[in-house]
Amino acid sequence: MNSFPPVTKDLQRQWRSRLFFHLDGLAMSGVIPVLDESGVLEEVIQSGGDVDELASLFGANPGYLNVGLRMLCSQGILDAHYGEDKVTYIPLKNPDVTGWTRNRHLYHKGRAWLEQSVGMWNCPQQPLSKEAMSVMRSLLGEVVSAEGIGDRTTNQMLSLDQRLRVHLEGALMAPWMVMLGTAFGTEAMKSWDDVSQATTQLHPQLQEAWREVMDALGWTDSALGGFFLQRAAAYGVTTSYTQTFLWTNELLFGDGSWLWRNGPGKAEIHVDRTLNVWGSGGAHQAYFSHLDQVVKDVFNAPLDEQPLGICDMGCGNGALLLHMLKVIESDTLRGSHLDEWPLMLVGADFNQEALVATADHFRQKGVKGHFIWGDIGDPDQLALDLYERHGVRLGDLMNVRSFLDHNRIYNPPIIDRPEEPVSSGAFSFRGERLKLRNVEQSLKEHLMKWSPYAAQHGLLMI
Repeated sequence: MNSFPPVTKDLQRQWRSRLFFHLDGLAMSGVIPVLDESGVLEEVIQSGGDVDELASLFGANPGYLNVGLRMLCSQGILDAHYGEDKVTYIPLKNPDVTGWTRNRHLYHKGRAWLEQSVGMWNCPQQPLSKEAMSVMRSLLGEVVSAEGIGDRTTNQMLSLDQRLRVHLEGALMAPWMVMLGTAFGTEAMKSWDDVSQATTQLHPQLQEAWREVMDALGWTDSALGGFFLQRAAAYGVTTSYTQTFLWTNELLFGDGSWLWRNGPGKAEIHVDRTLNVWGSGGAHQAYFSHLDQVVKDVFNAPLDEQPLGICDMGCGNGALLLHMLKVIESDTLRGSHLDEWPLMLVGADFNQEALVATADHFRQKGVKGHFIWGDIGDPDQLALDLYERHGVRLGDLMNVRSFLDHNRIYNPPIIDRPEEPVSSGAFSFRGERLKLRNVEQSLKEHLMKWSPYAAQHGLLMI
C-alpha cells in the first residue's frame, strides 16, 4: 500500500490550521462579494458603525448583517465593541488590512467557482461545463501565483493578503475533497492507492481536471496533499452549506425567512444534509476518544447501576454510537455481560437522511439499533415517542451528543435575564439580530429541559 507519508506534530499543527482557513474560505468567498457590491464593506472598512444603523442605511436584515460583519472580526479585518445590547464595528487601520482590502475583489473568483461547483459531489459521473472549467482555472491561477505561501507549510505568520489566497485555495479544493471523500465511502483515505480507487469513480473529464489541480498545487504524491485528503471529511460540514453561502444576497437584503420558504415536512434547502451527515460522522471521530474514559467509568460500574443503553440525539451516521459500543465491548464490565445485560443503542435525529445513514451504517457493521425521529429542542416529545415505540424510558439511558446543542431552532427565553452577556458571537433568527443575553438564557432554558432525563445517568456532550 502506498500510504501517505508520516508528518511531524509541528507540521500537523500548521497544516490543520491551514485546513481551518480553507473552511473559512468557503464562507468568505460567498459573503465578501455581496458585502463588497452592496457598499457595506467599503463603509465599515472606512468608518465602521453600529450594526443596526448600518442595516437601516443599506436596507439589510440586521441579524444576518451582524453575522457577516462578525466574520470579518474573526479574520482580523474589523474589531467590535459590545455594550447595552448594541454592537459597534470598528475599522482596523493598518497596512495588513490595506493589503487585504486592495485584493478583496479576488473573492469574486472564489464565489464564481462555488456557483459552478455546488452539488458536483453528488454527480461524480457528470463532467464540468466549459464555463466551470474556465472559472476553476482562473481561480487556480490566483492560488498558484500567490507569493509567500508556495511551500504551504506555515500559517501563523501569514499576512491577511496571503490568508486571502489560502481562503481561495479552500474554496477551490473543498468541492474536490468531498467529491473524492464521498466516492471512497465512510472510511478515511489513508494512501494514494485509496485516492486512486476513489478517483476511478469519477467521470474521465473530472479525473483529468482533478489531476490538473493537484499537479498545479504541487499536492500530487506529496505529504501535504496526503494530509488534506486523509481529512477530506473535515471539509464535509462546511461544504454542505455552500448553497446558503451563495444565498448571502437574499439573506442580507431580502426576506429574513428566506431559508424557511420550503414549508414544513419538505426537504431542507439550506444544507446538503447527506453530505453534512457524511462529513460530521467522519470529522467528529477525532473527538470521540475524549469520551472513552467516561464511557468506561459508567459501564464498569455494578451492572444493576448502569444505564440500559445509550441515546445519541443527533446521531448523524451513527459513528459515535458505534464507537462507544466498541469501547464498551472491549474495555468494560458490561461488555463481558452483553448476553445477560444487552445494550440498547438509540439513534435519534431531526433529519430522515441521518436516520437512514445511521441504519445503513449499523447494518454494514452487523449491529442492532433503534432509530427514531427527535428534536433536540423537545426532549419531552422524544421521551414520549421512545416509550411508546420502543418501551424504554429516556431517563433510563445515558444521553450523549456531539456538536449539536448550538444547532437547535432558537426559542425566545421565558425569563428576562438582566445580567450582561459573556458571549461575543453573532446570532440571527430569520434575519432578526438576537441579543446575546437572550441567546445565553435560551441555552440555559434548553439544558433545563433535558435535566429530568439526565438526572440518573447523565448527559455526555462534545
